Amino acid sequence: MKLIKIAREQLPAREDFVFSDKTVQGATVGKCGTSLYIISPRRFKLYTDGTDTVHILSGAGHFKWARGETPFAAGESFSAENVGEYEVNGNCEFIVVR
Repeated sequence: MKLIKIAREQLPAREDFVFSDKTVQGATVGKCGTSLYIISPRRFKLYTDGTDTVHILSGAGHFKWARGETPFAAGESFSAENVGEYEVNGNCEFIVVR
């Protein structure tokens, strides 16, 4: 179980995502294969038994997970391995690659 900062990888473009008209947890969510593009005004909960890579495109805030809180800012990327439920807290846009 770990959440660590990593180097940014090649990401799909925003235009590659299909966005729903409905909000999820108050956020706008787009999908491209197994990847998610999330525009969140405050908090978005996720769950993984495997590995998610989270790429913060804009905004700042913190991850909240079983082992505490980890701050993030625009331009940073993180690997979330076997963390179970975690939250991305802050007014931000990010991509989750699964």
